[in-house]
Amino acid sequence: MKAYEIMNHLEKYFPLNLQMDFDCCGLQIGSREKEVKKVYIALNADNETLQACIENNCQMLITHHPFLLEKIKNLDTSLHQGKFISTAMKHDIVVYSLHTCLDRGQNGISMNDWLIQKLGVHDVTCYDHYEVGKKAILNEAINGKDFIEKVKDIFHIEHLKYSKNTNKMIHTIAICGGSAADDLEILADQVDCYITGDTKYRHAKYAIDHDCLLIDPGHHLEVIIEEKLPELLETLPLEIAVHHSKDYFEYQ
Repeated sequence: MKAYEIMNHLEKYFPLNLQMDFDCCGLQIGSREKEVKKVYIALNADNETLQACIENNCQMLITHHPFLLEKIKNLDTSLHQGKFISTAMKHDIVVYSLHTCLDRGQNGISMNDWLIQKLGVHDVTCYDHYEVGKKAILNEAINGKDFIEKVKDIFHIEHLKYSKNTNKMIHTIAICGGSAADDLEILADQVDCYITGDTKYRHAKYAIDHDCLLIDPGHHLEVIIEEKLPELLETLPLEIAVHHSKDYFEYQ
């Protein structure tokens, strides 16, 4: 099928008009008319995933994070951006990304819906006017320390950081994959626990001062798209390969 048919299918769930002002979603490189038999799904659009796409005989790389989000200053092929573009064009690879369109989603299908549903909840709602972050009620209340272990287990995380106010019962939670630590200021009085990445020292203090457990599993939590996005493509006449991305960070 044509690349544009795959794009149109995904945009039924994640219309491009949902993207945030700073973002650059949609087609990154390649022709909409390209014939695609096999797609490669990855969290990131980088030289590692592009090479894996080629090695797996795929004609299209679909990612969460857009390649074009980083400003391009030149096309020096000895540097990562020029290398990525020249390699994609040489091998005629279509690169397509959804980022904040997928973050927001609609009708209960979005990255943050996928994340929060994994934790066993009900009454899921958006907590912000952008309709990105989600909050919900746990199906079963749980002690803070035990909830931290549950998050680690469900999302297969060995290391995470959290505020030290763990001695409390968790009934209500909120989550926003990626980087949304400042949302804590609107959530601290609404939920017992907030989960997001890229938090700073001041966020932990704020969480403690307002008695809201803050859990930071890292930005890589968004890798859930590699599990869930293929499910939305299963009805199409395509082969699907998945990257199984690793965190850019290593932890000791």
